[in-house]
Formats: sequence, structure tokens, C-alpha cells
Amino acid sequence: MRTTVITSSRSRALANGLTYEAPDTLKIGMPVSVPLRNTLIEGIILSVEDAKADEEFDIKEIKSVLHEKPLLSEPQLRTLRWMAEYYCCTIRSAMSVWLPPPPWSKLLPKIAVTYALTNPTMSVTEVRGKKQREIVDHLLPRESASAESMKLDTGASTATLRALLKAGVIREIKRQETFSDARKPVLKAPHLTPEQREASDAIAGDKRPSLLFGITGSGKTEVYADLITQTIESGKRAMLLVPEILLTEYSIQRFEQLLDREHIAVLHSRLTASERAMQWRRIHRGEVHLVIGSRSALFAPVPDLGLIILDEEHEWTYKNEQTPRYHARETAETLAKFSNAKLVLGTASPSLESWSRAKSGAYHLATLKNRYANNALPTVRIVDLKGVKFGSYYPFSPEMLEAIKLRLERKQQTVLFLNRRGLATALLCLECRRRVTSPLSQLPFTVHKESTGHSYLLDHTTGARAAVPAACPHCHSTNLLAVGAGTQKIETLLQRIFPRARILRGDSDTLESPEQMRTLLKKMQEKEADILLGTQSVVKGLDLPDVTLAGVLLADVGLSLPHFRAGERVFQLLTQLTGRSGRAQPGEVIIQTFRPDADEILLASKHEVEPYLDKEWKLRMYAGYPPAQPMVRFILKGKDAERMSRNLQLEIEALSAKSGEKLVIHRAPTLSLGAGWHVLVRGNWKGLQDFPAEQFDAIVDRDPIECI
Repeated sequence: MRTTVITSSRSRALANGLTYEAPDTLKIGMPVSVPLRNTLIEGIILSVEDAKADEEFDIKEIKSVLHEKPLLSEPQLRTLRWMAEYYCCTIRSAMSVWLPPPPWSKLLPKIAVTYALTNPTMSVTEVRGKKQREIVDHLLPRESASAESMKLDTGASTATLRALLKAGVIREIKRQETFSDARKPVLKAPHLTPEQREASDAIAGDKRPSLLFGITGSGKTEVYADLITQTIESGKRAMLLVPEILLTEYSIQRFEQLLDREHIAVLHSRLTASERAMQWRRIHRGEVHLVIGSRSALFAPVPDLGLIILDEEHEWTYKNEQTPRYHARETAETLAKFSNAKLVLGTASPSLESWSRAKSGAYHLATLKNRYANNALPTVRIVDLKGVKFGSYYPFSPEMLEAIKLRLERKQQTVLFLNRRGLATALLCLECRRRVTSPLSQLPFTVHKESTGHSYLLDHTTGARAAVPAACPHCHSTNLLAVGAGTQKIETLLQRIFPRARILRGDSDTLESPEQMRTLLKKMQEKEADILLGTQSVVKGLDLPDVTLAGVLLADVGLSLPHFRAGERVFQLLTQLTGRSGRAQPGEVIIQTFRPDADEILLASKHEVEPYLDKEWKLRMYAGYPPAQPMVRFILKGKDAERMSRNLQLEIEALSAKSGEKLVIHRAPTLSLGAGWHVLVRGNWKGLQDFPAEQFDAIVDRDPIECI
């Protein structure tokens, strides 16, 4: 029999595995010891197949099996191989997210070896040699004994034991290290509303992936809890993914009410290597019934997987931006299919990809249209910033300041959101409310400054440059403004305006670990803070009952990104933000914007998610952007990136012309990666898998989320 083994060697030439001879008893996923050059190294069996009769070359044999239980199950290995093929990376690159770094033997349970008499009724006189008789005498009253105890008691050597084994007088017994009982936990099933029960039953009764589309505050978490309960009671296990590491703390609090913490494992990329290995072993040996974590938790070695839930499935953080550049949604769908498990995608604002699949019938659609306990959605007020006289209070309008002051007087809480991910500054006309866009990509230009201080416009999708216009190309007004802001400046301004207010800031600088998020949540829940100012982490899934005002300081920052997903992201963020206010008492949302008539802002203010999704879907179909057709990005870095990107573009254009495939190809400098170039290709490119990207030192990013 022939096997493909991925070894622990770091050689790039061996990154897709080597072929070895193996006995028929081996299974895929087993850890093995194999010869490589003049040494033995670890490996994992990826595939097993019959040997071909016409093979004329010698193949080395697997030296030994390190453990009979596979480190990865067949569904996990099938998903791993799919990842390597679909995301255009090596098997070893794909393996890196499934297993901790070698040595993999550290993950294995210890094996206790003891010896017993083959014939327990034999006589000591049946063996020759004093030491052999002493070993038999030692074993006669016992079921078995270790080599160490026999050597200590009799003084026998290893050679004596081998002789008795060879003669069949004694036999070797291997027992796996035992662990705590992995029995099913005691579950405290949630109490569902009739609408939640209907949604849960519909999801459980459909084999397709399910999109759970529920407005903010409708109780999607309770539906998750019910589905997890059903899964565990059926003898299977579940995993719940959240879009950010920081949100794992909030999820744990809820699900510890469902089952004891000893049956829950928490996984995320900020665990130490030893912590990851410890959790990996717990999950692998079946002690864990629910895995909670960020996107990397998808690769936990869960046995008998029955349910995968992606909460806030629309979030861009489910895309990994390092090799392997997988998307957790696509990979989870594949893993669920191979595992015969249920996939549930939950959100209040579905991604265009999931929405189009639900509309086509590829996904089952379940909806929650009412807030829990019939709480009303907050009222939403749009503040047009065009005519606001900010003075020294930019970007606070008088309306926003008055609303914050009112909450402080009422001893209520406020959440303020700033989309700080807007790295680029767009040029906005304050008369016609349009951004200055590139004629090539129809996406906003970004404003850049040269070392000389002169400004210019750059299209990060096509690479086109233009001078900063003196007047708006649409209405010819000279009233142009570059929009942008930052959280630290706003925190300082808030402290000056409201010196007695207790202010918390939640962004990438202040929230570096789940523990810091836990502290922030505790302070808000115990009313030790009045104002929470933050970026995206403050709008995602947090239940803060005393928040009655949610404010968006500059909605235009997100709209100004030169990205075809910019509008979708802003709409999703605004939809999420409206869910932070009015959870337990009447609430209000204030959206400050220079573009009050933008669809993203108007429809979000009216809580009209489906109309926005349908309109955006039609635009994507017309423009040919995902999900209308696939996209792939080739990323090039280094001092030679521009030249190599040009050569790569020419090669793709030549292949496209030869094959007749209609591909749209753009080359441009990158914005989000710093110094670098990328080549974007849109279209159904059948030859992608065979394209030699490595010849151009290019990283392949299939289904990219970032493309600027």
C-alpha cells in the first residue's frame, strides 16, 4: 500500500508530502515516524491508496506508528486538502492552522506498556534460565507488570524480556493514558419565544446551511443555545465562532449558563503555545462539548462534530489575511459537508454572498423579525453636517452634544462610534454630496500627500492618479472637503467638553486582550462609565441595557473608502450600532454625516435591511463585482514588486486571450499593505489552480475581502 505523508520537515520541496510504503492497517490522520535522508522524522498520513503494479522505483517504508488514533479525522483532512487546492497554497501551509507546530508527538496521549504471561497457568519450570524463571515468578500472581518493576524486583535485563517475548512466554500490553470522564454535560436548556422556537425547529429540520437573519436584539443567541443543546443531547459536539477575539469573553458568559465551563474550550490566536496545546488535547480526547473562539477555532480537533455556528457571519474578520488565506464561512461550509454537520450563519445584516445564496435556495433562510420581549427599535436621527458650525468641537454637532448631555443628566449611558478603519481620506463635495471618483473603477479617489506637501488623488484599484480638482467634477462647486478623524483626539475633546463624565475608549490601542474587554464590559454593566467611545468592537453583539444613546460621529469615513464593499460595510456597522441602544428602555441613535441621502444611511436609519441588500445585489450584478463573479488578488511586496506585478498582469492577459476567458484585470499599488502592488482579476478563471504565481513571488488571495 502507498501512503502520502506530510512530514515535519520545513523544506519547501516537501510541502505537499512524500510517498511511503505502509501496511494495510494504517489509516489517514495517523501520526507516524518516517525515514528522510539519514534520520527519522514525524509525519501524518494524508492519503492511503493501493500500490500500482508498474511502479519501478523504490519507496521507503514507514518506520512506526506513533499512535493508533488519528490526530486529524477524515472530514478534517478532506477539508485541509480542499483548502490547499481552493486557496492555492501547499498542504503544509494549510496544515499550519489545523495543528500546533511540530513535534506533533507532544499532542499524543502517553502509552503505558506492561507485560503479562501468555499462559497464566504455566509453571516456572517451563522456562530455562534463572532470570527468566524469576520474571515468570514475578508475573504469576499479577495480571501484568511494567518492565521497570520487573527489572527492579528480579534484576533481569532488557535482553531477558526480549527473549521471553520472542519465545511467546510473555506478551506486551499497551494502554492509553486515561483522562477525565467525557460524559455528556448537564444542560440548562433556554426558554424560547414562539418565534425563536419556530426558527430553531426550521433550522434543525433542514440539511442545507442555514442563514439566521434576525434584527438586533431578537435573541439569536438563544436560538444558538437551543441548537447547541439539541446537538449535545444527540451525542455530538458543537462549535461557535465569533468575529473577534475580544467577543469570546461575552460569549463565554452566556454559554456558561447552558453547560459547565469544564465542557467548554476557548480558542483564539492570543493563547500561548502551551495553552493552545493543552486545549487541543482536551478537545481531541473528547472532554469538550462546545468550542468557542475566533476564526481559528474552526480548526479545533472536535470529534463527532454536529454543529458549526458563525455569529455575525457578515464580518470581514472571518477572512484570514495570512497564508492560508481562507474565509471561515467557505471553509466551515466545506467542513460541515464532509462532517455531515449543520452550519448556521447568524446576523442582523447578512453579507451579500450569504444573502444571494439564501435567495437562490442554496442556503435555508430563517428569520427573527421581532426584538426580544417586544422591545421597540430605537429612533434614528440623521444630522446633516453640511451647515454645522463646529468651532473647536469638530466632529460633534450641537445635536449630538445636547443628546450626550441629556444622558449624563439622566444617569444613562452613551456609546459613540467612529469607523477608524478609514485609513484613506476622500474628497467630498459639500454641495452635491458626491465623492470624487475614479472613472476607471467608479470607486472613490483617495487623497495623498507627496513629500513636497502637494496633494494628489490615487485610485487604489486601478493605480490611476489625478490632480486634486479645484472644483467638483459633478456640480462644479469649489466647496470640497477631505474627510477623516481619529479616536484619541475625540477622547481628549470629550474630556474637555464633559469634564465630569467617566469615559472609556475601546479600540485597538486599549483592547489588546479578552481580559481588557472583560474589564470594559464589567465597567459598563456596573455603570462605572458614562460614555463608551470606540471603533468596531463596541458595536458587535454587546448587550448593554443602560445604553440609551448610540452615536455615529462620521458615517462618511467608511463610505469614503475606495472599496466596492465600502457601502455594504457601513450599512452593516450602522445596523449593528442601532442594536446597541434601547435594549431595555427606549433608545435613540444619531448618525452624523455629510451625505444624509446615501442609501446606506437612509435605509439603516429605517431598519430596512432587505431593501438595501436587494439594491446592493443588483449593483454588484451590474458592475461585475462579487458575488456576481469571483475575484482573486495577487499580492506582491518588496522593491521589485511594481515590475513583477506588471509581468504578472501581462502573463494573465496572454493566458486570457489564449483561452478565451473574459477576465477583468487591474494592477495598482496597495493601500492596506503599505509598500506593495497587487493585481486584481475578476471573472470565472478556470486556469487559476495551474497559474505559476510563485514565479512572480506573488501571494494568491482568493475571494479577497481587502482589495485596496
